[in-house]
Amino acid sequence: MLNEDRCIGCGACSKACPHGAIIVREGQIRILEFHLELCKDCAFECNTSCPTRAIEGRPSFQILEFEYATCAMCGRRLPLTRKEAEYLAQILIKSGERPEFAYLCDECKIKLQSRASKAYYGYMI
Repeated sequence: MLNEDRCIGCGACSKACPHGAIIVREGQIRILEFHLELCKDCAFECNTSCPTRAIEGRPSFQILEFEYATCAMCGRRLPLTRKEAEYLAQILIKSGERPEFAYLCDECKIKLQSRASKAYYGYMI
């Protein structure tokens, strides 16, 4: 069974499935397709690989669509879905880190860190 509300669209289940029963399509949106007819006897690798435990047992046929997140600074599309970015932000909060980094592209993260290090440069002398 697949819990749509818990699925963040990361595709970890697709990578773990030994039978190719879970297909990820990248385009304007990310699409996850769960094909029950391709699902064979296995150790339910899709269940154990899911970070949010959205899959229990054999998933039913479903097609889920996810919008990509965009960088909060420059607006570029991130390689994460919005739900993945939200999930990552929660992990960062629990780790005592800055959750806004979940919504930044790598280039903007470097710019932000560079600004911070320049601000403290005078204290290092």
